[in-house]
Amino acid sequence: MQQEQVHTEVQESAPAVEPEAALLMREPGGKRCRGVAGIAIRALIDLLDESATDGAVTMDVVRRIANAVLSARGPLSDYYANWENGCNSAFALRRIEQQRTDFIGRVIAHPFATLLDDKHSGIERKNLPQFFAAARMIVGDEPFDGLRTRANEAAERHRTPEGMVAWEDFYRDFDVLQIFETMAVAMARSFRRFEPRKDWFLIIMNSSPSSISTASNAFIPKKAEDKVTREFNEIHMVRLFQALFSEFRPETFTPERKAVFMERWGTEPDKIFGPLFVSLLAMEQQAA
Repeated sequence: MQQEQVHTEVQESAPAVEPEAALLMREPGGKRCRGVAGIAIRALIDLLDESATDGAVTMDVVRRIANAVLSARGPLSDYYANWENGCNSAFALRRIEQQRTDFIGRVIAHPFATLLDDKHSGIERKNLPQFFAAARMIVGDEPFDGLRTRANEAAERHRTPEGMVAWEDFYRDFDVLQIFETMAVAMARSFRRFEPRKDWFLIIMNSSPSSISTASNAFIPKKAEDKVTREFNEIHMVRLFQALFSEFRPETFTPERKAVFMERWGTEPDKIFGPLFVSLLAMEQQAA
């Protein structure tokens, strides 16, 4: 009867199970394991306190309570299972991050990353290889490889002791910001002749990368695609580009940032990005 009471107390003393999202945000490694062990130890100590007589507990009682904690079911068992799932996910993510060697895609896709998780946006992760291929052809092979090397070096600067990348620090890195600005300027300039470039971009986004780059700003599609059956269409392109270039809208530039931009590129940001925003607005109105 006493053993059943111990089992019941163990189950009732279990902490509330944390949502999986909260578990995944915790740091991987020893802290997670110590956290799990700490819950069991605290439950054991609480039960020993309740069972103590004048502050003393016999070893038989200690063993009985310890076995009850180890074999506990109910909320405590669920807590262990949830932590196990969280640990598996965290360690899998850690292995992936340790093996990642190409970070240029993270730089390019960061401005529209939220769209990838929005099922209503129509922009999916399956679109990323085509988008990266288009970006590479626009920038040019050699310049793109140079930017990739710089992005990889930036990622290594922000590796944590656990082998993860501190993403917030990575995205704030001055060189990463410069890399993205270089990509954005190159892409905006390539869309000065908007209609032919738009058609080319939609062909790329709806096919496996299949264009020949004859120069950093000249492309010849190998094969025309059926525009009627496009999965990635004009409205998707508008959403993608509005997010991609959002930080280059006129209202985002302080006088100081504008001056730095003009010193680097020799012209005002509106001269580079303004025509693109006008074309995107017209395209959005036409597709609506």
